[in-house]
Amino acid sequence: MLRLEEFMEIQKLYHDGVSISEIARRLARDRKTVRKYLRRAPQPYQRPPRPWKIEAYRAYLRERWEQGVSNASRLFRELQKRGYDGGYTQVKTTVREWRCEGRERAFVRFETAPGEQSQLDWGHFGNWAGARLYAFVLLLCWSRLRYVEFTRKQDTETLLNCLVHAFHYFGGVTATLLTDNMKTVVVGRVEGEPRWNPRFLDFAAYYGFVPRVCHPYRPETKGKVEATIRYLRTSFWPGVHFESLGDLNRQALAWCEEVNGRVHATTREVPKERWKQEHLLSIAGRPDYDTSYVSHRQATKDCLISYNGNRYSVPYTYAGKTVTVRETLDGGILRVFHQQDEIAEHRLATGKGVMVMEAAHYGSLPRQDRTFPRANVTEPMRKLVPGPGVGLHHAVPEVELRPLATYEEVAHVAAI
Repeated sequence: MLRLEEFMEIQKLYHDGVSISEIARRLARDRKTVRKYLRRAPQPYQRPPRPWKIEAYRAYLRERWEQGVSNASRLFRELQKRGYDGGYTQVKTTVREWRCEGRERAFVRFETAPGEQSQLDWGHFGNWAGARLYAFVLLLCWSRLRYVEFTRKQDTETLLNCLVHAFHYFGGVTATLLTDNMKTVVVGRVEGEPRWNPRFLDFAAYYGFVPRVCHPYRPETKGKVEATIRYLRTSFWPGVHFESLGDLNRQALAWCEEVNGRVHATTREVPKERWKQEHLLSIAGRPDYDTSYVSHRQATKDCLISYNGNRYSVPYTYAGKTVTVRETLDGGILRVFHQQDEIAEHRLATGKGVMVMEAAHYGSLPRQDRTFPRANVTEPMRKLVPGPGVGLHHAVPEVELRPLATYEEVAHVAAI
């Protein structure tokens, strides 16, 4: 077979006007060969594909896939136990094709009973004031009642705080709450089973709902809330103007009131009217779950703790002890606890390097300067007066002054 380089050389020479006989002579080829390759396109050599070791196990993989096992790492370990000596990449590549099948396949719409399920999701809405802007959306699946809140974070504390606000807006909690596999809810998976975020699990136990997560690569599982986010982008977001995050959330809440009072396109009923039949789990009479940021600090000898670049005072009896600091998300309040007792409360300072002190925290400790705290001093300090010994030198001892005659008498006695 003619190599691709020789084929290109034949084409070039012939294009330059060289005869077929001359081309055959230069390339040491037969004239019939040269004429044949002048008539047809090149057919470069292609190496036959090497068979994959995974092919012998494809039927087993497909069977496990249909049973719901979609984790490639788990399938790889199972194949190794059955004698597979190939690589993990072949397993991952094989199941990747099947994941694409599931994205476009048809599915049956799933409707839940009243009070059975709510769906949660986040949407990204660009940047504002130097930070990303997110929309928290919670939807009651049966009534289609919506709640929207914009935030600048997606951490666990923000998520729980938004959920508390949504529960108050709905007047209760559904039996189950469905989310995707976000890190604030699921920290990982073991053998395909979710490992829950401990604080989110404690939050769920406090309010009495059961957390659920979607199967990986199955976004249609929570299609109702995803449709709500798309509707939020097209109905509320275009042309919205706001001065602050609070202003934006007031507009979002007004939008929720408006759309919750209109006929829903799917149910053909008004969500506010269907909501009356939801029969949610009541949260009345229960204190809100503490969604504060929690950290630990050690109070210094001058009765201060450091938090986010500023310093705050604590009672002098807790100097040198480790305390728990809780920052509320709604009120901008910093609360300080020792074990279970609240020992101090401050409003969060703005900026950096600010010292927030409360005079009552220092009790009867002696202080010369009322602006800054002093260390714990048990005895009053002697007031210094100008003179020798003030500064870096030791103070000159005070001595009694006597007449010189007294020393002469003593000297006379000593001589006798």
